[in-house]
Amino acid sequence: MLKQQLSDLLRNQTKTTMVEQASLERISFLEAMLETMPIGVIVAEAPSGRITMGNSYAEELLGQSIYTSENVDSYGEWNSFYADGSRVQSHEYPLAKVIRENVDYAELDVQYHRGDGTRVWIRIIGRPVLADDGSVRGATIALVDIDNERHLMDQQNVMIAELNHRVKNAFTVVKSIVSQSLRGTDTPPAARETIDDRLDAYAKAHSQLIGNRWDRAEIGRIVEDTIGRIAGGRIEVSGTKIEVPSRIAMALSMAIYELGTNAVKHGSLSMPQGRVLMDWAYVSPGNDLVRITWTELDGPEPVVPTTKGFGSKIIDQILAAETEGTVVIDYPQSGFTWCLELPLSQKD
Repeated sequence: MLKQQLSDLLRNQTKTTMVEQASLERISFLEAMLETMPIGVIVAEAPSGRITMGNSYAEELLGQSIYTSENVDSYGEWNSFYADGSRVQSHEYPLAKVIRENVDYAELDVQYHRGDGTRVWIRIIGRPVLADDGSVRGATIALVDIDNERHLMDQQNVMIAELNHRVKNAFTVVKSIVSQSLRGTDTPPAARETIDDRLDAYAKAHSQLIGNRWDRAEIGRIVEDTIGRIAGGRIEVSGTKIEVPSRIAMALSMAIYELGTNAVKHGSLSMPQGRVLMDWAYVSPGNDLVRITWTELDGPEPVVPTTKGFGSKIIDQILAAETEGTVVIDYPQSGFTWCLELPLSQKD
């Protein structure tokens, strides 16, 4: 009996030793893997937030040893700053947000003042470490070197500002050339004003594109920039957030300008009670076809034009060609209506 008990005890001890050995090997493997990762990694325990470890890449990136911060409130000892120069507070770090606010993901870009006195832009990404029951055992952060990315972004912003300045100057020169060319001719003043306004609208559209993204612009911003100075709050706009390619943005901006000025001169906005409804949305969910409508109400009864001027061609033929879309114009008694359906997937 005693012999059997000793045998069982020895067997259990052997199993325990094997389990412990396997655990040690697993920990050793994880530590080795952590050291070979091409990003900085720092780990903290919960609920205190005490930092327990970090890999050598994190120390290399930060230019110092890992601070063993005792809790979330002591993260302020890390020398991180925002772009405006203000210091990042303890509770603003991704580790703090994951541990104290129980968020699944937190991200922050900071400029870190390294131990050797230099500075580097770092993206800090935090995620929780969960136990089997779903509780938060701790948290880990990845430190990504984005210094080159930030410097390139700063250079791009300088170039964009310079290009925007030059484009504005170019339009000013064009306006001056047009004005000088028309001086002394029999061109009516109203025609000169129309040319100036159209050039201004085109310049505004260019500025909107250059000031944000080169290739796309949001319809809402196009509408706001174009009609805001024409009729103010008398045009009621509504629509979802939809971005269109730059070629469409330019054509759409000119069309909206023509619609607005025509409404002020001859349409519903020529009367005090008149108004315009403008909206845009996808034709159906999951479809890349966008419908934009312009509806004039409470104004004079529209008159079907017998001839088409340049403005009419912009809101119809030119716009349809530039957007690869379809324009439908109608003149019911209730007021002028205009509808454009355009595909966002453009052909080459």
